[in-house]
Amino acid sequence: MKNYKLFIATIATAVAVPAIVLPMQAEAAVVNPFKDVSKNSPYYEIVHEMRDQRIISGYENGEFRPSEVITRKHAAALVNRATKLPTTKPFVPFKDVSTKNAFFNDVKKLQQAGIFEPDSKGNFNPNKPITRAEMAKVLTIAFDLKVKVELDFMDVPKDHPANQYVRALYSNGITTGDFGFYWPEKPVTRVHYAVFLHRLLHMDDPIDPSAPALRLPGQFAGISAQELERNSMTMANTMLSMLRQKVTPHPSDYLITDVLEGGWAEVNSYSAGHSSGQMAKENILYLKRFVDKNSELEAILDKWLQGDFSQVKNDYFVLRRIGDYEYGNCDVCEDHSSIHIRTKKAEEHFVVTIYGEEGLKRHKEQWD
Repeated sequence: MKNYKLFIATIATAVAVPAIVLPMQAEAAVVNPFKDVSKNSPYYEIVHEMRDQRIISGYENGEFRPSEVITRKHAAALVNRATKLPTTKPFVPFKDVSTKNAFFNDVKKLQQAGIFEPDSKGNFNPNKPITRAEMAKVLTIAFDLKVKVELDFMDVPKDHPANQYVRALYSNGITTGDFGFYWPEKPVTRVHYAVFLHRLLHMDDPIDPSAPALRLPGQFAGISAQELERNSMTMANTMLSMLRQKVTPHPSDYLITDVLEGGWAEVNSYSAGHSSGQMAKENILYLKRFVDKNSELEAILDKWLQGDFSQVKNDYFVLRRIGDYEYGNCDVCEDHSSIHIRTKKAEEHFVVTIYGEEGLKRHKEQWD
């Protein structure tokens, strides 16, 4: 991984606007929050942490303007000034970026690294917003990200030109998508730029035993802490999604990639950005932060944390009941015989398919 300290030092030069930057606070509470970043935003803490560390900035009127977009020239600048890019292609000048342009060298370096190419008219379009697909390519090449899990967002299929780059972002927890969608043609906004950057900077952080428990990067996508804390149904369904690593409506030895009727396989239910989380101690401890004390849900999490999975079929039905008020009020409902516990081989196959080799290593270290 590249030199992140240099990356931090150059970000403000590339995209910052004048702002009053406050010194970083020791306490967790946000001081002088941006006027336009709601406490209900899943990125509230990230944006203010990045500001307090002088990595990003806002406007003098106290706004962050999270929906404002990042341009292609600024994206070129922030990457080139933060990393030493390889020269893999001969220089091809862009018609709309002259040698007098302040961003000429930045654009040139990214073109020579194979990140940007002239369009059909020979232009770079420096003031055009950079798309999420383009940003995936920029970050993947610049930071040498590797694909660790071969799951695709529904709108970035295997034949999409940005497929491998988006896979790399997802594999490393840099993007979680939007309930299975990545929206590759949308422009990158300031808030998503801040989030991508924050995740890049922290992707290799060691676990701090004294820090609040954090979910594994990229997992439980789209489920906010606020939802988990105020809604037992959301908590139950989140736990249920994690439990599917261990139980299945298919035979116990069924592998997630085995093809059933009509060419369907269970893996088809897991696009990139799915809301499931691995059955891992990090995720269990994270959920315990928000669960009601002395509740059935807390008791199940405590049991799992101790490695006790002897009652997972019972746990499944308890979670179904809590997660759906109508569950059980039907003529034909599931019974214990319809749910099976995955074999060790089937569970490990599930883990490596959905969470990659790192997930399998984590699984064996924690539970074997």
